[in-house]
Amino acid sequence: MLQDIQLMKDFIINEIDALPPLPQTISELQRVCAHENSSIKQVANIIEQDPFLTMDLIKSANSPLYGYYREINSVLQAVSMFGISTSKGLAIANAIKAKFVIDLTPYRLDVNQFVEVSNIKNAFLYRWQKRQVHLLEVLVPCALTMHIGMVVISNCLKQAKIQEEFMQKINPDSFLEIEKSMLGYDQFEVLEHLFEHWGFEETMVQVMHHLKNPTLKEELKIYIYPLRVLNTLISPYEIASKEQIQEARDLVQRYHLDLESFDATLKDMRLDREIDSSKENYSLIDE
Repeated sequence: MLQDIQLMKDFIINEIDALPPLPQTISELQRVCAHENSSIKQVANIIEQDPFLTMDLIKSANSPLYGYYREINSVLQAVSMFGISTSKGLAIANAIKAKFVIDLTPYRLDVNQFVEVSNIKNAFLYRWQKRQVHLLEVLVPCALTMHIGMVVISNCLKQAKIQEEFMQKINPDSFLEIEKSMLGYDQFEVLEHLFEHWGFEETMVQVMHHLKNPTLKEELKIYIYPLRVLNTLISPYEIASKEQIQEARDLVQRYHLDLESFDATLKDMRLDREIDSSKENYSLIDE
């Protein structure tokens, strides 16, 4: 069994190593944003070089999820609205997601549901942490790609012809444990390897590496604590149930995060009530 798990771990790493590089736009964006005096116009000019990233950023800027109501027609307007950190994070996340064909059959998940959960997750984080703008450069790509490891795992399961066995075991309450027991890695560890493969900043790699660790370096807590709360509140299988809200609020208080802003975000996004996991409830937005 241990030998089989090691073979699966090696298989997953080989699949990640075979992934092509991200667009040159992302490297250029990272280089420019590393300078403290980088400007909104510089960032907008770089994103505009990539039609896909341009379309996706403008689409995000016009989504009611983020709580803005004026129409955005240009990248410059979108970057001005989101700010440099969030715009960079959105570009990175969208470039990563574009590298994959998403099929989550082994997890018994619908693709549209998966994408919508990702968008709601990031919008909640953005609204909640908007005052901590310096954190969003790391938090936004982590939030938007948090479950992209499931896509890599799904592909590996199918190639190894063990997706049926996985489907029989999968459980919304323990999917991380099932991943670990069958593959040797859970989806967060897979994402860590993805970040390493594409040469992202060390902070992002370390955040994913330590996401579940009980003891943390002090400098990582500002990123990991909000992400833990977010993962508790919103999972790929359920959004803001009564139990999830209570557990997430307990974590906010335990971690000494901004509970008032957290509750206000729940209310603004109409998540401050018990909802079920039916498909129509995956599009809760401001009315």
